[in-house]
Amino acid sequence: MTLETALAWSIGRSLVVTTLALPMSLVVWRLISANQQSGRIHSLLAIAALLPLFVPDLLTGFTYRMTSARLIHSELATEVLYAVLLLFRIFALQVAARMILPSSTVSAEALYSWKLVQDRSASWWFSWLRLHVQGSLRTPLIAWIGGALFCFQEFETGALLQIDRHPITWSVWLFDAHAAGEPLSRSLMFVSEATVFQIVLLLPIILLLPRRGLQISKGTGSVLAAKGGPAVLTSAACILFAAFGTFIIWPLLSNGIGALSGLRALTGHGNVTQRIQLFLTGRSDLVLRSYQIVSSVVPATIASAAALQLAIGIRSFGRQWLTVLTVVPGLCGSLVVSLTLLAVFQLSWLNAVYDSWLPMIVASTLLMLPRALLLVVLLEVLSPPTSIHSAGLLRAGGGTAAVHGRNLIWQLVRVRWLISTVVLAHWCLWDVAVASTLRPVRFEPIVVRLYNEMHYGRTETLAAITLLALVIPAGLICIVAIMWKQLPQRDS
Repeated sequence: MTLETALAWSIGRSLVVTTLALPMSLVVWRLISANQQSGRIHSLLAIAALLPLFVPDLLTGFTYRMTSARLIHSELATEVLYAVLLLFRIFALQVAARMILPSSTVSAEALYSWKLVQDRSASWWFSWLRLHVQGSLRTPLIAWIGGALFCFQEFETGALLQIDRHPITWSVWLFDAHAAGEPLSRSLMFVSEATVFQIVLLLPIILLLPRRGLQISKGTGSVLAAKGGPAVLTSAACILFAAFGTFIIWPLLSNGIGALSGLRALTGHGNVTQRIQLFLTGRSDLVLRSYQIVSSVVPATIASAAALQLAIGIRSFGRQWLTVLTVVPGLCGSLVVSLTLLAVFQLSWLNAVYDSWLPMIVASTLLMLPRALLLVVLLEVLSPPTSIHSAGLLRAGGGTAAVHGRNLIWQLVRVRWLISTVVLAHWCLWDVAVASTLRPVRFEPIVVRLYNEMHYGRTETLAAITLLALVIPAGLICIVAIMWKQLPQRDS
């Protein structure tokens, strides 16, 4: 099979799946908007809709690998399984786009006024189309393009589902070819072919960006979006339940019991005394894997913090060309970024740091920069300077007012920045392409070990290590949150 064949399959799948996801995201968004007045229900629905974006692709592929193995005699069934898994992820991405972006930047009055113009020449139709693209069609178009990019770049799930040769994806084809010894120059040539399609999709997004930079409106839930009969709301609830079952319930049911049993195996063999001795001396697999997970969290956290700081600097500079220049590499996907930086760090003047954490951190930073920029803009909306200033005035007072002020600063500033860093670090930690391509020789990130072992079947020990890779970072987050809350607060 050639790269051109894999590209054709990937492009076709991307266009079909992102188109099918568009009406799904619309009905779910209407359900969320319809409950906007009920804060708790609105938040729960939003979390349920966005949850598929935070489940690692590797875990999804691991869960449904056995299902794919049973479908080995039906290429169509394998492709449908992969498309359905992508469909739920892409619909979640499109819901996020609808929730964040303004529903329209062109008023209904402007559209009505343009219809009153009598001259229906070619320029009139062009301006009419431009008004609609900048207006009511802007958010759906960006959501559609973003879904197509996401589907085209997906790698981990497709790699684990590919028991024979289906599902066919260009990313798995290129990754396997490079791992099998394909020269870097030829791999980069293959990357350039795949990048053409991504650039074609990125150009409309760049043109649709506001002239004064990225802005997010708090009033995204319009009255029109909130409209929807019982059939629409029921369909949205069914979609949410199906996505939750696919990405949360079934993975827990199929892997949960095995993971708990595998934890016992990781502690070693023998009686309780021998197991405790192995644990205290650091010779049990549980300690070794935990250390590997913590070591993997460190570069991921550094990259996420760097991406957030760069995003803040880009926002402060306020130049659209700089925003476009910095986010395009990350929007091209992890495989494109990792192979490109692999060539860059082999240059003579950078070769000294080739076998270090730096290439992996730089790649993760570039990959997370578009998402970090979006999070920074979102934080600017959710935490307006006036609210932070008022909390600071309370903190400056004495007694109970100062306590309330510190709690407000914690809720308005520190918690939200911590969550943003954690979300980006989570995505960095579970990215296989960057970790496997740019990791130092003497360091094996946990996601690389999991990726390699998940190809050989499902074991209780492997499920336990996967569980640890999810739980240990969560425990570290709680520890950091407690320590950060105790630190003295500076003026914000």
